[in-house]
Amino acid sequence: MKDTICLAPLRGVTVRTFRNLHAKWFLPPDCAVAPFIATAAGVKVKPSLLRDIDPALGQTIPVVPQVIGKDTGQLRTLLRAFRGMGYTRADLNAGCPWPFVVKKGRGAGLMRNTAAFAAMLEAGCEEMPEGFSVKVRLGIDSPDLLAERMDIINAFPLREVAIHARTAKQMYEGGVLLDGFAAAAARCRHPVVYNGDIRTRDDFHAMTARFPNISRWMIGRGLAMNPFLIEDIRNGVPPVRDMSRLNAFLDDYLAACERELHGPAAVLGRMKELWSYLHALFPLGGRLWDAIKICRTLDEYRRVAGEGIIIRN
Repeated sequence: MKDTICLAPLRGVTVRTFRNLHAKWFLPPDCAVAPFIATAAGVKVKPSLLRDIDPALGQTIPVVPQVIGKDTGQLRTLLRAFRGMGYTRADLNAGCPWPFVVKKGRGAGLMRNTAAFAAMLEAGCEEMPEGFSVKVRLGIDSPDLLAERMDIINAFPLREVAIHARTAKQMYEGGVLLDGFAAAAARCRHPVVYNGDIRTRDDFHAMTARFPNISRWMIGRGLAMNPFLIEDIRNGVPPVRDMSRLNAFLDDYLAACERELHGPAAVLGRMKELWSYLHALFPLGGRLWDAIKICRTLDEYRRVAGEGIIIRN
């Protein structure tokens, strides 16, 4: 069976424009989970919140909308909006580690409240029969919470469970907790997706060797750091990277952001979000990132990025 590789949601990075242009210039993942849309009060969902997943605007690879929240009524409203757009799948974010999210009982914080967590899973499965999934972490302060909640997770007909092999307290620092992931995966009766620190072809093959029963993999930061990563993995040989493709992708991405975002500050912010990851691809990328992150205008960004071609190659 071919392993499935899914693009993980990264706020401000793996948006529709990135997904579509990445698929134009590089070998794309099999599917993507879109950056989360927050539930909100009201009987209707603002169209602006749905633009990233709007099929009418073009979705080059299959995309799964993701929702974050803790109110079942608001969840149902949002899922019905997804269904109205033709979606039969959706994902619940129960893994976002940011402290201000966790403190409000959303993201990873949702798992603290067993009743609220179960109610959200129940509502999601009712609104998206056979198409509702959840993304979680091993825990909040320690890696034991997911194991404690596995009976709840197993009680609902979920399509899959994506597990980031860290706690929320770790954020994205420190090593992934592979023993904790293995224990949680063994107890889960649903298909499990592995997520966490797949940044190279060797990382991917090490994980497939460690977890031979896992066939679904989620990659986020690794693909933002290296847009060639899927072809590195699929080709099975040391990568030969055509950097002209990367430059063309960056040019296209900048032009698309200028068309779609409101004002140069927003465009510059979007480019910096990407470069905060992408610079890791290059031996001297730290120098380029240091220069890009202090750019104040798009002209300055273009000059720095243009001069950075020498560094990038």
